[in-house]
Amino acid sequence: MPRNDSDKRKSSRAVAQRLIEQTPKALAGLAAMSGVAYLAGSVYTKAYFSELGALWVLEEVPTATYFSQSWVPLVLMLYFGYLVTTNLAVTGNQDERTVGLGFTFSMAMVRYGSWFLLVLFVTIPLLSTFDAVVSAIVLSIAGIAAILLLFSSALEVVIARSKATGRLGDPLMAYIAFAVIAAGLYVVPSQLGLNWARVDTQPTSSLLTVYLHSDVGHEYRLLLSAGERLYVFPTRFKGTHPPVQATSVANIGFVPPDQKD
Repeated sequence: MPRNDSDKRKSSRAVAQRLIEQTPKALAGLAAMSGVAYLAGSVYTKAYFSELGALWVLEEVPTATYFSQSWVPLVLMLYFGYLVTTNLAVTGNQDERTVGLGFTFSMAMVRYGSWFLLVLFVTIPLLSTFDAVVSAIVLSIAGIAAILLLFSSALEVVIARSKATGRLGDPLMAYIAFAVIAAGLYVVPSQLGLNWARVDTQPTSSLLTVYLHSDVGHEYRLLLSAGERLYVFPTRFKGTHPPVQATSVANIGFVPPDQKD
């Protein structure tokens, strides 16, 4: 019993020491990945407003406002935050990790995941060209999931091998995966933003319907709100891009004028 207690104390001290040593690395990694998520969200947002012909809105609205309405950076930040703070690739016994089923899956993902993403990089723009909007959105979301999975797999392979052998071994495929991921963080969010904007401009859009007191008889969609300033566009319009305009909260109604008492 005393020996078991001593072993437990040593194990606890080792775990505590490892956490202390890895915390600065985890925080640095979290900061770096948050920056990556910010850039991906920026690509998505610019593609979205560019498709609407309303890039000027981004010059008027604080970054936090339009990012709060985009789930892309949020998903990336949450995932990268989880990955870094739990120190996925360096926890546990490395010998067990490199022979386990999970590591085998990571190796397969690194080997073949890049090819899957490259196929998506070609397929999604083709679908966008032929106005297959829903299919392009579905594949873009699948692309984001694939990017996250490929990133964690490549990171696990590189660090697990370096820990197990004292060197990086042959990380060429992992580095190729990182290069493909870097390209994907531009291609996938931009295509997702473009096609989501097309969905939002359709008559069946899920955007909130509003009415302007200054333009009775026409229905509008609420695109974005920033304090007392709202950005709207007509539900039905001519041309490629909707005429997005700014208005005040006082000019907005949520009930059709002909239904008011």
